[in-house]
Amino acid sequence: MDIAKTNVLGNSGLGVFALATEKYAVVPFGVKEITENTLVETLQVKVIQTTISNSVLVGTMAVGNSDTLFLPSTVGEKEFNILSDSLRDNVEVVELNSNLTALGNLIVLNDKGAIISDMFEKPAQKQIEDALNFEVTVGSLLGSPLVGSIVMSTNKGALVHPLLSEEEIKEISSVFKVKTDVCTINRGIPYPRVGILANSNGAVIGSDSTGPESMRIFEILLSP
Repeated sequence: MDIAKTNVLGNSGLGVFALATEKYAVVPFGVKEITENTLVETLQVKVIQTTISNSVLVGTMAVGNSDTLFLPSTVGEKEFNILSDSLRDNVEVVELNSNLTALGNLIVLNDKGAIISDMFEKPAQKQIEDALNFEVTVGSLLGSPLVGSIVMSTNKGALVHPLLSEEEIKEISSVFKVKTDVCTINRGIPYPRVGILANSNGAVIGSDSTGPESMRIFEILLSP
């Protein structure tokens, strides 16, 4: 298990531009080979390059786990096909029927649980629940619908916004069935997902992150 630093398209906000699960990572076209190699070596995943809804903000527009990848209703046919062809029968690629498109900001999940924003329409909530093989929690955190920015979770640990209450942290730990603690990224940014791509094998963090932030992330996400 390792931790590495990089950027995506010159930006340390990795989670804005990309997403990673236990099996695969999705990044925008134009990512440097050294960045792609860092993801492959550290996370031990297959890397897929694409845009989503003609945007390089892949991690903002899409979200997934080992079994399911959710895409917004604005995804292009070519983009959908790139992902479904690359993932084939191993991952269900789901186009979510919702007016909301920034799915990475509104859904957080690992292979054990999910929290989704209460902004989602009822049919979209049901579509998400039907696609996943576990219970889905609907709600908000810190009084905000942006649950996907406030929490990032792997199958080993979850990192959360420093202002979350102890009660909220306990709930998150219960949903994802992992140890959970607060952290910042990229020199004090309080939204963990914005700067981290991680799974059970390792973590790739924004190049602006400090030594103490790196240690904190390793402790929660990677230490035995």
